[in-house]
Amino acid sequence: MGGVNFVNPPYSRRLKEAFVNKALEESRKGKVCVLLLPVSTSTALFHDVIKPNAKKIEFVRGRLKFEQRGSDGKFYSKGCGQHDSMVVVFGG
Repeated sequence: MGGVNFVNPPYSRRLKEAFVNKALEESRKGKVCVLLLPVSTSTALFHDVIKPNAKKIEFVRGRLKFEQRGSDGKFYSKGCGQHDSMVVVFGG
């Protein structure tokens, strides 16, 4: 694997926690991990893992818009995300 990992984990609680913990583990091995996560600042995951270990946290203004490639090769809107988002950087 390269020195920088870009991670957009599933938003389910269990899987999100596993991805965040794995990213933190990889950052401790010298890698930079950039994660796109839903904003949930009231959680233990945020206060116990993300906040004390993140090199940087940026909150995305507005909701992300998603697209999907159709069978014709063109991109079509899938609408806005249901959550506010943040970018978290571990390592570096």
